[in-house]
Amino acid sequence: MYKWVKGNSFNKVATIYSGNITLNVPCINLFEGVNWCIVGIDSSTKKVGIKCISKEDIAKKTFSEDTYNKVSIGKSFVRISNKSLINEISAILKEDATGKKFAVSYNPKEKIIEIDLHSPQQ
Repeated sequence: MYKWVKGNSFNKVATIYSGNITLNVPCINLFEGVNWCIVGIDSSTKKVGIKCISKEDIAKKTFSEDTYNKVSIGKSFVRISNKSLINEISAILKEDATGKKFAVSYNPKEKIIEIDLHSPQQ
């Protein structure tokens, strides 16, 4: 009898690079129609929160423009470039975050995409 192995094709994953966070294909639908986001770090829970900014948010100036991050969307990725963000993540981890992968989840109540920095994936 076979024991079926869990697949990973639908796992939401963020990879940290030296100047950006790249999210994989299963994350793309969370950024549909989005050009901008804001990013926050909760050092006590070791989570990165990404909140998509709508055109209405921009028009109403819901968030300060100096917190906006450009969202680049390709066929197989979503990328948020911000070198200082990567430095802050490395500081929380107390090691270089470059090349590390982390689980991503969506908090529908807060409408925030969350990256869990607790345990890097292989």
